[in-house]
Amino acid sequence: MNFLWRVALFEYRRNVFKKSFILLLISVPTFITFSIGLGVFLESSEVNPLPVGYVDEAGVFASVLTAPEIASTWNAENDEGIAFIAYLSEDEATAALNDGVIQAYYLLPQDYFETRRVEQIYIEKPGKNAARQFYDFMQLNLLSSQPPEFALRAATGTDVLVRSIDGKRVVSSDGPTFGLLMPLFMTMGFLFMILMSSGYALSAVADEKEIRTMEVLVTSISPARLITGKILGITAIGLTLLFTWTLEILAGIAVSRQLGVSWFMDLSMDWRIILATLAVGIPAYALTIALMTAIGAMVTTTQEGQSVSSIFFILHLAPLYISFIFINDPHGSLGVILSLSPFTALMTIGMRNLFTIVPPWQIFVSVGVQIVCALGTFWLAGRSLRLGMLRYGQRLTWRGLLGRLDRA
Repeated sequence: MNFLWRVALFEYRRNVFKKSFILLLISVPTFITFSIGLGVFLESSEVNPLPVGYVDEAGVFASVLTAPEIASTWNAENDEGIAFIAYLSEDEATAALNDGVIQAYYLLPQDYFETRRVEQIYIEKPGKNAARQFYDFMQLNLLSSQPPEFALRAATGTDVLVRSIDGKRVVSSDGPTFGLLMPLFMTMGFLFMILMSSGYALSAVADEKEIRTMEVLVTSISPARLITGKILGITAIGLTLLFTWTLEILAGIAVSRQLGVSWFMDLSMDWRIILATLAVGIPAYALTIALMTAIGAMVTTTQEGQSVSSIFFILHLAPLYISFIFINDPHGSLGVILSLSPFTALMTIGMRNLFTIVPPWQIFVSVGVQIVCALGTFWLAGRSLRLGMLRYGQRLTWRGLLGRLDRA
């Protein structure tokens, strides 16, 4: 058992302390930081706090409602309220615009009630918050003769709820929250981790075979323990990636909340789905890594194994291309079959949880199937190493691996 942990520690150290691994750890937070920074920049560029002027030639604002009376309408938009300044003529408004006092002004001509035409005059394009708030400003003042609660309700607008077919998922008109999409993000994280770790798994045995050190290793440890140790080491590499990325993402979310990025304000999530995603993702990762290690023991070079391993990664992504089926019928037979099958279960369950709640029995069955397959693949990896040594320098086929060649 001591040799097994030594192999695992050696496999972990020789990959973790490479420059490429350090760059891999940095690449994800760099991408996330860039994405969040770009989003903050684009959002801030749409907001201009300068006042907005208006020239009312039609008498729409006979009794103007003040800013505090309409503040609740723009709070819903997460905008800070801007001031509206009335001007008696276009000349006054134009002078204020040229002096930088206002960002734009609106002209309501005398025939406004017949044409409903409003002109917006500006030098530089105003922020989107100006148009939204002036639209609310006009609505409330046009309805000033009505009871305040009626006017406010009309200006607030509709609140559309998107409900799944089975009624188990409800999304507001603002779109899905970060918490709702969290299981899908976790699924993509597992897939990215599988993609990164598969290269280490393929080279775990193929490198020793290429440099001809395999014979020395098997004199001190059995093939089964050697394979198990390497798989444990690679699994530890994947967990290091997952743990580091999680900390970096949490730090990014904390910074985004401090900056006021609205999408990260609602972090409420269903922890049952989070745990279900972890329960499916961990054995799916172990199954894939064990299979990649077995392929590495079968082939003669690492490059040869990479061409074969891409097939299994494509299987993980296959449900993404038929996601429209899960939207129309999240509990259909195809979705259930893919949820219970190895390789496709991770992505299928992650996407189905966006539109419904996957029944617990399907989660348990999926986890059980993948654990059994992972244990079988561990045995298969040890067998491929043992048989591959008998055919040193030759590629071991799947038919030969599953046959009874161990009698030779």
